[in-house]
Amino acid sequence: MRLFPKLSLAFSGLLIGAIVCLSGSFYWAEQRSIRAEANAEQQAILQNLVHIAQESYLTNDDLLLVKYTHWLSKWNPEMISARVVDTQGQVIAHSEPDRIGKPMGLDDPQTARAEVLVLSAPVRMGAHGIANASVTFSQRSLEETIHRRLAQLQRRLIEVSSVSLIVGLIVCFSLALSWTRPIGLLAKMAERIGQGRWDLDLGAVELRHDELGFLSRCFHKMADQLRELDEMKEDFVSAVTHELRSPLGAIESYLNLIGEELHQGISLPDWENYLHRLRLNTQRLTRFVNDLLDVAALTRGAITLERRPADVPALVRDVLDLFAVKLREKHLKYEVQVSPLMPPALCDAERVHQVIVNLVTNAIKFTPEKGHILIQVDSLLTKKLLQVSVTDTGIGISTEDQAKIFNKFQQVRSARQTVKGPKGTGLGLVISRALIEMHGGTLSVRSQPGKGSTFYFTLPLAEAGVASQASKVANKT
Repeated sequence: MRLFPKLSLAFSGLLIGAIVCLSGSFYWAEQRSIRAEANAEQQAILQNLVHIAQESYLTNDDLLLVKYTHWLSKWNPEMISARVVDTQGQVIAHSEPDRIGKPMGLDDPQTARAEVLVLSAPVRMGAHGIANASVTFSQRSLEETIHRRLAQLQRRLIEVSSVSLIVGLIVCFSLALSWTRPIGLLAKMAERIGQGRWDLDLGAVELRHDELGFLSRCFHKMADQLRELDEMKEDFVSAVTHELRSPLGAIESYLNLIGEELHQGISLPDWENYLHRLRLNTQRLTRFVNDLLDVAALTRGAITLERRPADVPALVRDVLDLFAVKLREKHLKYEVQVSPLMPPALCDAERVHQVIVNLVTNAIKFTPEKGHILIQVDSLLTKKLLQVSVTDTGIGISTEDQAKIFNKFQQVRSARQTVKGPKGTGLGLVISRALIEMHGGTLSVRSQPGKGSTFYFTLPLAEAGVASQASKVANKT
């Protein structure tokens, strides 16, 4: 059974059960109240008779008592008779005037034939009893009156319950529909996502302020993230294909060229050129494989650091020497600024060298020809840190993309379309940030589109690191 009929039946059952229970409870309470009111009315009639008898005695007006007693039975159809008897047993007032003056022992024949309810109370003046008042009601008439009132109550309850049931069923069906329709829409959208279609239209469901609205917004956010992952996968497949195909194709081409020219004789300059090209493409493949292995190792936590005091400015210059040819090919100006009296950093020199290589590679890749690259090495003595920043005059990165470039296989799409040549796999910044954080530092970026970017990272100074390690050893001992 589908969810809508299940919810409708459940809500309808609960509604009917609630209406039956409330109606039954209300009817039982009202029945007790009606009977209590009837008893109170009977007692009030008796007390009024006692009060009139007292007034008649005080004013010495027997006619007042006789008239009131006579009309009392006419005012109350359920009453059979009313009488007042003095202390000698003589009837001094009766609803039937011909009974006045007769002894109390003579019963009314109607009283003998019917089931009756007799209520009596003494008439007192101070502490002295002067008479006894009593009223006789027909039990059958009282029950008929109560039954008429209960029948009216039943009709009203049936009318109210019917209207409540109809309105409640409408509300139940509307509520069930308001729950199941968004769920059905989400199910359809999930099917679209399963088909790789990311254009979702959840309509007004996302505007709801309940859990379904929250679920819809989370669902939409999940779809956006899946779309980004799908685009990332496509970019990664494209990047991997390019990173593998280009060097392998180049290696195959040079090997074929060597094979064709080998029998004809290859000059020494050509041999050097071919070997140089083969070496470059082999190194490119090696870097690509190493990046994949580093990411896997970082994920498993399998990378360990060998920290020693290192000359970071020397590492920077070594990296620039490594890229000297590439810098000249793109006519890029570069500059290194080092603070005086630069203390060494406590780090794994090989891993920091890898980070600087990644940052400089990106700066060269995304800086147009005749641009400028600035590398600064500063000491933050107050924080006992060393900071390295790489600034370029490249295409820049938008604020939205700055949060993405440190994700695996994530590259700025506009940059991939702008840059010519090898695009990379988007792993360099991921590896670099992870390595710097393993050193206890941070790697961040400041950038504006069209105005270049600055990537900077921090490392602990050797003195601070040594002191920290010494304090840890002291604490352990």
